[in-house]
Amino acid sequence: MTYKEIYDGLVADAKKIEIRIEKMLPKAIRHFKKSLSFPDWYIDEYKIPSTNNQHIIFFYAGNVGEVERPHYTIFSIMFNDRQRFVIKGFKMGYKHSPQRKMEELPQIHVYTSHFFQRYNERFLHNEKLTSNVIAGLFFIRNRLPIPIKLSEEINKNYKEHGEHNYLGMKVNDGFCFTQSALDGKASEDGIREKDEVESMIVLYTSFMNTANMSATQIEAIEKEHYEVLKRCVDEIQNINFL
Repeated sequence: MTYKEIYDGLVADAKKIEIRIEKMLPKAIRHFKKSLSFPDWYIDEYKIPSTNNQHIIFFYAGNVGEVERPHYTIFSIMFNDRQRFVIKGFKMGYKHSPQRKMEELPQIHVYTSHFFQRYNERFLHNEKLTSNVIAGLFFIRNRLPIPIKLSEEINKNYKEHGEHNYLGMKVNDGFCFTQSALDGKASEDGIREKDEVESMIVLYTSFMNTANMSATQIEAIEKEHYEVLKRCVDEIQNINFL
């Protein structure tokens, strides 16, 4: 399957998942009303019979005040042989070249078991948590990943990991190391702005807690984050509204 086909499959399941959330929300609320301590969570494992696609609905109440209006996040599970991957679909802004406009690009974000192991070791610090709970807590706490262009200040050895190792993701809890690749068709004349870009995959490989990063790394990440925000503002200013 192409990355776009995986993305389209997640989109096709979205309505059924919405119905499932409405069905399971009262059960989650009853669970939280019985909770003796917070934060607490309730997990619904949902497999769609027609496709066998496996989805996790993770309900979360951080305190008593959130019992009747819990937060929730959704993620999907895929296997490659015995390897387990967590999948999230995004449609995020992407600028393929300086000459092209910002476009919304379907993206598949794939999280390895090693990534969540590092997240638990370096941030949650709880060996009793299951894989789905670790993933759920990560997504509840880190809603929007910010793409950060890697540099030697962030990771001095990043060029040694190949051409796909050029982006990381800044999140609330720290920094995610990733591998990224595009699906589409390169222009025959080698002109990048003529490429046909269909979708993107971002593979999350490891996690670093901000507390364990050097001042140089943090400064470099914040500098690139500023540049990302500046580019977004510039793109908005260049839009011609009707």
